[in-house]
Parts: sequence; C-alpha cells; structure tokens
Amino acid sequence: MVWHVTLDRQAESVLASFAHLLTGPESRRALAQRDIAAVYRMLRDAGVTQASIARATEQTQSEISEIISGRQVQSVALLERIADGLGVPRGWMGLAYEPETAPVVQQDPQAEDLSDANLLRHAVTVLQGKPVLGPADPIRVRNTPTPVPCRVGAADVKQVTATSRRLGQLARDLGGIPLTDALTAHTRTSEALLGADMREPIRRELLVALAEAHGDAATAAWNAGLRARAREHFIRGMDCAGAGCDVLRAVINLDGLGRLELDVDQPNEALKLFQLGVAAAPTALARSKLEYDCAWSIGLLGLDTEAIHTLRRARDSYEAAQDEPRPWQHFAGTLPHVEGCTYFALRRFDRAVTALSAAIDGAGHAALCTVSNLSLLAAAQLRCGELRGGLVSATRVIGLTKRLRSVSIRDSLAPLQEAAAARRDSACQDLAREVAMLRSAA
Repeated sequence: MVWHVTLDRQAESVLASFAHLLTGPESRRALAQRDIAAVYRMLRDAGVTQASIARATEQTQSEISEIISGRQVQSVALLERIADGLGVPRGWMGLAYEPETAPVVQQDPQAEDLSDANLLRHAVTVLQGKPVLGPADPIRVRNTPTPVPCRVGAADVKQVTATSRRLGQLARDLGGIPLTDALTAHTRTSEALLGADMREPIRRELLVALAEAHGDAATAAWNAGLRARAREHFIRGMDCAGAGCDVLRAVINLDGLGRLELDVDQPNEALKLFQLGVAAAPTALARSKLEYDCAWSIGLLGLDTEAIHTLRRARDSYEAAQDEPRPWQHFAGTLPHVEGCTYFALRRFDRAVTALSAAIDGAGHAALCTVSNLSLLAAAQLRCGELRGGLVSATRVIGLTKRLRSVSIRDSLAPLQEAAAARRDSACQDLAREVAMLRSAA
C-alpha cells in the first residue's frame, strides 16, 4: 500500500527535485541495488541538504549521516518509506510487483526517443538497409529492475533453485566466462524476493536457495578469473545460509573460500578456513571433505607426515558415513581428486596417479571437473615416467580446454607444462610449448 500525504508547496518542490535527480542510469542502478548510501550521496552532491532528505523520508538527520557514511538499509518498511519520500516508484527498488511508472516530473529533454515513429524508422532502416523515413534516434536496452511479486511461495523458491542449477551446470560445461554475469544477475534478482511477503519457513527455504545460487555464481566468477567477485559471492552465500539456519550450506561456501586461497598460493590461510569448517561441519561426510582439503593445504606447506596423517583421518571420516546422503553431486569423485592433489603436492606422483585415475572414473563429471582431473593426472604420469599415458591424457586435456572459456582452468595447466618441460624427449617438449601457448591465450 502507498500512503498519500498532503504536501505543502515547498515540500512538493523538494520531492519533484528528488525524483528528477534520480532518473539517470547511475542513480537507477543504485536504487535497483538498494544502495541507499549511494543514492543519498548523489542527492548531497547535487546540492540537497541532509535535513531535506531527512524530512522527506521521515528520518533523523543523524540517520541520514550514518547511511551516507556506509550504514546499510535492510528494513523493507524503511526502504518503502525512502522510495515514497524521494518520489520514486517502489518498483525501481524491487519493492513492488507492478508496471514501472516514472516520477511525475518534467520530461528530460535528453531522454531516448521511444515513440512509435522512431521505432518505425528503426525497423525500416534495418529491413531496407537505409533510412527511408529518416535517421532513427539510438535506443538501448535499459537496466530496469525486475519486478518483485507481492507474495513469495514454495513455487518461487523452486524456480530460484532450478535456475541456479541449470545456469551452474552450463557454467561447469562451458566455462565461467559466458555465465558469470548471468549467475550474478540471477542472485540479485532472487535476493529482491526477500522484500516480498512470505511465511517464515518459505523465507528460510529462499535463503538456503540463495546460498546455493551464490555458490554457483562464485564458482563461475572464479573460473572467469574474477576472484574478488567469487569471494564476495561465497561470503554472501555464507550469510544467506546462516540466516536460513543451514550450517551445511554455510560450510560448503566456506570450503569454496578456502579453495580460493589455495588458488592464490595461500595454503596457510586456506588451512585456517578448512579447519574452521571441520569444527562446524554438521555431518561426517561434509567433515571428511574439509579434512581432505586440510590434508591438501598441509601438503602444499611441505609437512609430509602431518599431511598423510590428515588424509588417513579424512578417509576414516568418509568410511564412517557411507550411509549419509551426499552433500553435493559427484561428491565421491571429489575426494579422490583432492587426495590426488595432496599426493602431487607431496611429490608422490605414483600415488597421485592412482587417486586421480579413480576421480576420473567417477560418473558424469562436468567438463571443468574432467579437465581439472585430467591435467593433473597427465602431469603426474609424466613425472613418474608413464610417458605414453601422460601424453594421451594431455592430448585429451588440450582438446577439452580449447572448448572451455575458463581462465582458472588454463591457469591450472601450469603443473602439466612444467612436467612436460622437465622431460628431454621431443614429444614432451612439443607438449610443453603447446600448453604454454594455450595458457597465454587465457
């Protein structure tokens, strides 16, 4: 419901000036993201005083100052009051499921021409190949916020989950670059649903679905080489899981954060996160995965005895929980991959070959997982003298990698390049050069 209040002439003038100042693309983006601090700063920079903003939005001037300084606004009731006070449609902030309506202000003379006549000029120019009816003014696709339903139910949550999984699978099959922006946009659109009315059990289900969506978005961003964005998604995924009372999903996102640290050669920092996950894991299977990752980190730190001991403990945890449901798809294939990574870090290449071969034999991996397993397997085979098998694996890796648009996968070919370069025979030297060219194309 929108409350209509009687404004005096001065208040009407202020409200109109607010609406006019907030119609540009930058302010529309800030409104869509509910970045009220940015909105208030834009108004301040345009000459609007904090006192004026406070009167319009029924806040105190100290609250306005705190928000400008970075305090987040999360209360839906306050967001609605801010939208109404600034004279902008609630739909611009994802707070209403209604056709977008513009503020009642004078039309911007620089606005794009969306008239029927201009649309016709566009169509004629495209179909005839020349501006028969005169040149058409440019029209772009606007970044308009997606409308939010008034009430969210179980079906809406299922749609969020289904979309996450489909986009996530595409990202794993094609690489992160083509799907990163789509998954990030999906998380933003889905988070806007939190502003709608819903029962508390549905809200918890939605928060858990959002945690999964952020995890998929983080993985895609990571594969696209956007590690900072990936970190943000993993952290937001933890936040949503915590708010939804799902410790398992929070631990899964924490595990992703740890693997990001490994990706930037920070095994000590990764180990801290993995150990935190081990302590918090709600199931034995989830704990076993974190223990495997601990072993990998310890191996990268060069602590051979401790790494092997941790691997044994991880195997024991896994064996003790065989009857538990798997925390995620292809979970069983993930563990031998991490074991293979650990043995590779310890330079026990024959054991790495055995573990990585078992990971590859697992059913139905996505393309990214297959390449990750195969490239390290090929490197381990070359390191322990299995030249024929290593070259066969490497050939398959190169073919698959060329079809993927993934920065992280090409970066992960470094061990294969180094293993091939360490061999003196011409076939391995050729392989090293080909892998180097493939990595430079990332």
